[in-house]
Amino acid sequence: MKKLSGYLTMYLALTLGVLVTLCLALIEGIRLNTMQLEAVCIADIGVDSVMAEYHRELFRRFNLLAIDSSYGSGVAGRDKVRQRLEYYLTQNLIHPSEEVLGDASGLFFRDFLGIRLQEAEPEGLLLLTDGDGLVFRRQAIEALRDDMGITAIQEVAGWLETVREYQLDTRDVEAEKKEADEIIASYQGKEIETEGDGKEILDFEDPTVVVENRKKRGILSLTLGDNELSGKRLNQSVLLLERKKAGKLLKGNLPLPEVSDTEKLTEKLEFSEYLMRYFGSFTDMAENSALDYELEYLIAGKDADADNLKGVLHRLLAMREAANATYLFSDKEKYGEADLAALAVSVVLLVPELQEVFRTAIILGWAYAESVYDLKVLLEGGRIPLIKTSKTWHYGLSGILADAWEELWNKEQAMQQQDGLTYEDYLRILILLTGEEDLTLRAMNLVESDVRQKEGNQLFRLDACIVALKCRISVASGYGYLLEWREEKKY
Repeated sequence: MKKLSGYLTMYLALTLGVLVTLCLALIEGIRLNTMQLEAVCIADIGVDSVMAEYHRELFRRFNLLAIDSSYGSGVAGRDKVRQRLEYYLTQNLIHPSEEVLGDASGLFFRDFLGIRLQEAEPEGLLLLTDGDGLVFRRQAIEALRDDMGITAIQEVAGWLETVREYQLDTRDVEAEKKEADEIIASYQGKEIETEGDGKEILDFEDPTVVVENRKKRGILSLTLGDNELSGKRLNQSVLLLERKKAGKLLKGNLPLPEVSDTEKLTEKLEFSEYLMRYFGSFTDMAENSALDYELEYLIAGKDADADNLKGVLHRLLAMREAANATYLFSDKEKYGEADLAALAVSVVLLVPELQEVFRTAIILGWAYAESVYDLKVLLEGGRIPLIKTSKTWHYGLSGILADAWEELWNKEQAMQQQDGLTYEDYLRILILLTGEEDLTLRAMNLVESDVRQKEGNQLFRLDACIVALKCRISVASGYGYLLEWREEKKY
């Protein structure tokens, strides 16, 4: 049998050497790029998994997305978030065969990447309470924007403009009335000359004494009578506002969202609308809440429901008095009626110089009586215009001075008024007139206390809630690679 001889040329040897080197380089490049791709995907999934663990009750009740970093334990911070992140990253790095076969998996397959988690560190957090509630307001606004139209915003802005135009938020009618009453009182016991060189000591009653006696009953009695009020109280000492005062509020370290000057007014209107939709009031109480009159608490800031309602009614009364006094001074017929009554009183009492003061006192007393009526209508669910007309005015002067208030009250007739603002609409105005920081902190107090009403959430803290998370993640490979990058997510 003939033997064949063969040999390998130098050219072929060099070519094979280059090809082998190329193949190995390609394999290593594929390994590195695959590692990078898988690591990025796993990191993205891991952080998404952490963000998916948002607080369910906070979302259900207030439509706010945030992670409770204490996970119900009451101990907030990065440690538990780090543990959850490490858990998800580790689970996604484990090959399915390793879960089934354990250590024996190496007999059946070889891990081409060999990557394992080296470190997962949440190095940046943005908390719901950061920026004195700026983040909370922004989250609330985002929760509302999907279902609120621009028309509603414009309408509320129009009401606010009317309030400021007529100074309904600054005019103190009670102070004006008190000044007039003091001038009238100064004439008591004064000696005046009468016909025939006689003298007489003045002894008379203020023509609005009936109104002043009514005021002594208090605003709750005048508007609600014997109706039972909520007895709920808020223990503010264990809530967010007190922790802020004590300097114990947790803080994040990510940049705050920026708000331009042109956005501030619109966002204030939107935030007030969020509060109106997610908190209860005297006429529309929320279920399972720490307070029954929550919107009243946002405005007044007292511990007890009854005190908050009283505070709001006093502010509404002042606003209605200013509006009704403005109308009475502008209506020629009613102004003339008050002037005629003042003239009659001043002539009978022999003090014609007091006619103007009597007129002012009568008009302001009349405005007070009408304002009490307005509040009763609002609390019953009716409507009252910001500025009244002759068609929407209720009380006549004679009925007020004769103390016939109760006889003039007709609930069925009051509810027939279709024009004007509701009690909730007036609360919108008062909320917009409340300081933004006070309003925000009180709202966060309520959110925290309301979530705690749900079983299992007694240790809930709003300043433990994360809305943005920045993580530093590094993975190591058995082939000598170390990869590190940062992943940032937010709601």
